[in-house]
Order: sequence, then structure tokens, then C-alpha cells
Amino acid sequence: MKTANFFKMLTVLAAGCGAAVLFQPQSAPAQMARMQQASLQTFPATSTSSQSFRVNPNDYIVGSEDLLEVQFFGQEDLNRQVRVDGEGEVTLPLVGAVKVGGCTPKAIEKNLMAAYGARYLRDPQISLYVKEYRHQRVSVTGAVDKPGYYEIIGPRKLLEVLAMAGGLQDKGASSKAGDVVQVIREHGDPHTLIIDLKSLQAKADPGLNVTIHSGDVVHVPFAGNAYVLGGVRAPGCVAVRDNLTLSQALAEAGGADPVLSNNQITIMRLDENRNPLTITAHLNKILSRKEPDITLKDNDVVVVNVSSFKRGLYVFNKLMPGGNGSISGAYRFAP
Repeated sequence: MKTANFFKMLTVLAAGCGAAVLFQPQSAPAQMARMQQASLQTFPATSTSSQSFRVNPNDYIVGSEDLLEVQFFGQEDLNRQVRVDGEGEVTLPLVGAVKVGGCTPKAIEKNLMAAYGARYLRDPQISLYVKEYRHQRVSVTGAVDKPGYYEIIGPRKLLEVLAMAGGLQDKGASSKAGDVVQVIREHGDPHTLIIDLKSLQAKADPGLNVTIHSGDVVHVPFAGNAYVLGGVRAPGCVAVRDNLTLSQALAEAGGADPVLSNNQITIMRLDENRNPLTITAHLNKILSRKEPDITLKDNDVVVVNVSSFKRGLYVFNKLMPGGNGSISGAYRFAP
């Protein structure tokens, strides 16, 4: 009953106030319901992403290029969709330019109600929500499925931003990502965070799942490569990540060829000053733990030395009629 009397009083005031236009009591509940429903919008991670995030625009900080919708109860001719300009302002009927950049939608609503209530409308009821989010964005680059710019609403966690970009490129053991992810932050105190990717994913360390803010660049470096040559079954390049060791690299290259290889391995690399460096290792001693299993670095060249004697027998066997490529075949044709 009190509510009905209140709406009747507003109607009487409206009749005696000339240009002051107020909402109709019977339509107010429906209008309020529509406005509350409109206050929650679906925000896609990107224009092509199938994922969407339910967000509350009241947590969002409005900035340039955002598209805002302003609605007035009972004064539909004042309703507008306006885009925020580079100065963080929008132009609205009667009040002209209004500063909205750096404010939340709720704060903008209060400012607009104060501006319109001071001179133009009696007790204005105004609702504002964000139609397009353009202001807050992060850049995701490197070894991810979908590198590019991504709009965010408020702070996001690092794993959320990586998920927006489709995750790491080529999942699992064939992943092209390196060991770390870099968060480059240029606003405020410019600095770069380097986060261990394996600990972030496998150990789910919450301290590593840092908060990503608008303007940050999330970069996932590609894994470096080492090159395995010589007496192995499948010579080629292997990805250097997860502290790849010499024995692990040989395993990825199919292992040492039992026919051609000997135990000596040569690692060629460049030191910090780009000077050539040669390291000699022995596979049998590494496997028996008499030598350390050397950790490889990006652009290392691993050469598994070939026994000249075994190689001669192998070639001889191939050239002889009936040779089958094995050492025993070579001995069969020896005089």
C-alpha cells in the first residue's frame, strides 16, 4: 500500500512540474527488471572465440573506444548509444560532454543523475551499461594457438588469459613452448615477470598464477632447438625444454646406432660471448653415472662420433653381393 501511495505522489508531482518527466508507476517494475537484466552482458574472449564469460560491468573501468548505452526511465527520447572518445568523454543530450573515462558504470550513473537532476529532470532514473568492451586489452604472443589482442573485463589470472588464446601450441610432449612465460608490464613500474611454465601448469602453484592487467603483454617463448647428428638412428633437431639432458636428446633422436656409433660424443656450443666451445662426453660413462648427464642449451650441436672401423665394415657389407647391412654379414664375406 505504501508503495502504491508513493507512485501516486510521483504522478501528482509530474503533473505539476511542466518539463520534468517522470516514469509511470505501472511500468516502473517492468522497466527496472529489463534494466537489471541488461546490466549483465556476455563478453566473448575474442570475436572468433566460441567461449564467453559472464561478467558484471559494474566492475569494469570505462575507457576510450568503449560503447555505452544510456537509458532514462520514462524519457526514451534521451536514450543514447555513445562511444567514448580519446579524451574519455561522451556527448549526451542537454548536458553535453561528460567525462566517463576511468569510472565504473555505477559511478557514471550517479554522475549523470546528478548532472540531469541539477537542471533538467526531477529525480532522474538513469541506467548505463557497456555494449562493447574495447578499452581493456592484453596481448598474447609466442607459442600459443591463437596469438593476438584479447579484451578483458577487470583483472584476469594468467591461466585464464592463456586459455583465451587457446593454450600452448601443440599440447603435450610435442608442445613448441619453452620453459617459461613472460609477463611484460609497461604501466606503473615497468618490469617483466618470468614464470616457470611447468610449475604453473603441473604444480598449480597459485603464487605463479599472477594477475594480468590491461596493457600487459603475455609472451610464451618458443622452445629452442638442439641438433643431434652422427651415429644416431634419427638425426635431426630436438626441442630444448624441461632441462633437456644429453641422454634424453639421444633418446629423442632414436638412440645411438649400435652398428656405427662409438661411446664418444662431442657437444659444440657458443658461450655467453659467442665464442665456440667444445665439450666431450662418453655415453657409456653417462649411463653408468660415472659422468654427469649434461644439460643441453639452445643451438647446441650434438655429434655422436662414428667408429671408423665399424663404418668400414658397414660399407663393405653394403657393397658385397648379398650384404644385408649388418656387421655379421660383413664378417660372412671376409676371406
